[in-house]
Amino acid sequence: MYNLAISITILLFSIGCNSSESNLKKTSSLSPIDITLFGAKPNDNIDDTKAIKKALEVSGNITMPRGLYNVKGLIRVGKTIIDGNGSTFKSKLDTSNGGRTAKNIMTLSGDKIEIKNLLLDGAYTNGNSKEGTNVSSLLHIYDSKNILLDRVDTVNHASNWWSSKKFNFSVLNNNHKMDMYHVIYIGFSDHIIIKNMEQRANIKTEGLLIYESDNIKIENFKSVNSPNIWTSLHIVASDNIKMNHIDIGDGKSNQGGSSVNFIANHHFNLKNIKTINKQGFDISNEIRVKGLTGRITRDTSFGVFEDCHFEGQRAFYGYPTLHKGEELIFRNTKFIPTKEGYETWGVRIQKAGSIKFENCIFGSSKFKTYGIIMGDSKEITVQNCQFINPSIGIYIYGKKFGIVDIESSVFDGDNYSPISFHWAKEGNLEEFRFKNNKIKGELINNKAYNITRKFKIKNNILELI
Repeated sequence: MYNLAISITILLFSIGCNSSESNLKKTSSLSPIDITLFGAKPNDNIDDTKAIKKALEVSGNITMPRGLYNVKGLIRVGKTIIDGNGSTFKSKLDTSNGGRTAKNIMTLSGDKIEIKNLLLDGAYTNGNSKEGTNVSSLLHIYDSKNILLDRVDTVNHASNWWSSKKFNFSVLNNNHKMDMYHVIYIGFSDHIIIKNMEQRANIKTEGLLIYESDNIKIENFKSVNSPNIWTSLHIVASDNIKMNHIDIGDGKSNQGGSSVNFIANHHFNLKNIKTINKQGFDISNEIRVKGLTGRITRDTSFGVFEDCHFEGQRAFYGYPTLHKGEELIFRNTKFIPTKEGYETWGVRIQKAGSIKFENCIFGSSKFKTYGIIMGDSKEITVQNCQFINPSIGIYIYGKKFGIVDIESSVFDGDNYSPISFHWAKEGNLEEFRFKNNKIKGELINNKAYNITRKFKIKNNILELI
């Protein structure tokens, strides 16, 4: 009788445990699981990676008490939902071979990835990274869709970088799992939403990179406190992009490196983009790799820039570049150079199909330089724009142009040329339209436009006021 009672007790206990585990799995598939139930403990400086991975294996949906968790090298394929509740996931610094790389915190791939309210800390303090093999982002997402990053911030990141002799973008196309040296790297993914993201401080190498992805929306992105970063934001070889309220002020005035690399992208609408310091907003595609094919070989095209503020030594540029930007429109945008001289400008585009500037401002009262420098283009339209303190307002510098149409704009300077045409051998312009523009100040040669070298204009339509 005694043995029978024990057997019944054990059986009931076993049923109870199995039932609890089953209920946990059912509940967790609907609601987030607390990672502390699996052994993770905040603020104890003990690695929590295994506990977090176990929690994700149960449901793919986790949360946690607010605190600091030590995490590195977590790899997951499948649906992943993480509510950090204001917590920090902190990595470790790899200093092998004298370099500096913040170890990867998470690598994810899946049909749904949502991360909210989480700070990723790379544990980098100081010192220099170098060319090497231990290359790592803090968060790497690849071959995924339905991605949401909301209030996912980063701090203290550095990484060694791939050898220039061994790396080009085709390597990424051949191996989607390959990581990059950017603080966050998202590649080969679709339907990406990034909201309220801040690269808080001490990002040493490179900011966020999105590569060869589609349907991207970025709102309220900020990066202003990393003086040694090379470039704060990279969007490369991607399609259907919307960006709004982007504030980038890292680095120092006229420092090397761009604020933004926006390269080889098609079909986009960018609003309220503000960049200051460094070299400006860069759409140049200078990638010259024999045999390279695919999106990375094209130029940024078919897009609108609206209500933007581009400020830097080269405030906005697509120079030098391999091909040409098609159908680019700029509205209500300021282009402010931060230095005088030949190597500075408001805008420089080497090659274009059709390009239009509407209600834009070029120049600064502090620095006398070029407003616009345009290379070979099918059609250039400038309407209702202002050119402040230019050495040359619009410099048409190239071999072959279709139509240059400048209307209802104001040029205001001293000892300057509103328009200048130049090409060392022989430049050709089909039609030049210059109508209803106001010209103020002393002009070079007392002319609204000057032609140097062998530049020919087939048809002039001039109406000065």
